[in-house]
Amino acid sequence: MDRSQVSAVILAGGQGTRLRPLTLRTPKPIVPLLNVPFLAYQLDLLRRHGVT
Repeated sequence: MDRSQVSAVILAGGQGTRLRPLTLRTPKPIVPLLNVPFLAYQLDLLRRHGVT
Protein backbone atom coordinates (compact mmCIF):
# COMPACT_ATOMS: atom_id res chain seq x y z
CA MET A 1 0.00 0.00 0.00
CA ASP A 2 1.27 3.44 -0.94
CA ARG A 3 1.97 5.35 2.27
CA SER A 4 0.72 8.60 0.71
CA GLN A 5 -2.74 7.10 0.25
CA VAL A 6 -5.05 7.43 3.24
CA SER A 7 -8.44 5.76 3.56
CA ALA A 8 -11.21 6.29 6.08
CA VAL A 9 -14.35 4.64 7.37
CA ILE A 10 -17.24 6.77 8.60
CA LEU A 11 -19.18 5.05 11.35
CA ALA A 12 -22.80 6.03 10.79
CA GLY A 13 -24.75 3.20 12.39
CA GLY A 14 -27.34 3.27 15.11
CA GLN A 15 -31.01 4.12 15.40
CA GLY A 16 -30.60 7.85 15.97
CA THR A 17 -32.96 7.77 18.95
CA ARG A 18 -31.50 10.95 20.45
CA LEU A 19 -32.32 12.82 17.24
CA ARG A 20 -36.00 11.90 17.19
CA PRO A 21 -38.32 13.10 15.72
CA LEU A 22 -35.81 13.97 12.97
CA THR A 23 -34.86 10.32 12.51
CA LEU A 24 -38.33 8.80 12.45
CA ARG A 25 -38.38 8.90 8.63
CA THR A 26 -34.84 9.97 7.73
CA PRO A 27 -31.69 7.92 8.38
CA LYS A 28 -29.34 9.65 10.80
CA PRO A 29 -26.49 10.25 8.29
CA ILE A 30 -28.73 12.19 5.92
CA VAL A 31 -30.55 14.35 8.46
CA PRO A 32 -30.12 17.86 7.03
CA LEU A 33 -28.03 20.45 8.83
CA LEU A 34 -28.48 23.87 7.18
CA ASN A 35 -30.14 22.04 4.25
CA VAL A 36 -27.10 19.79 3.70
CA PRO A 37 -27.04 16.13 4.78
CA PHE A 38 -24.83 15.66 7.84
CA LEU A 39 -22.83 12.98 6.03
CA ALA A 40 -21.88 15.51 3.32
CA TYR A 41 -20.04 17.62 5.91
CA GLN A 42 -18.01 14.60 7.00
CA LEU A 43 -17.18 13.61 3.41
CA ASP A 44 -16.16 17.16 2.52
CA LEU A 45 -13.86 17.39 5.53
CA LEU A 46 -12.17 14.11 4.62
CA ARG A 47 -11.74 15.18 0.96
CA ARG A 48 -10.20 18.51 1.98
CA HIS A 49 -7.64 16.62 4.03
CA GLY A 50 -6.74 14.24 1.21
CA VAL A 51 -8.53 11.16 2.52
CA THR A 52 -9.91 8.87 -0.19
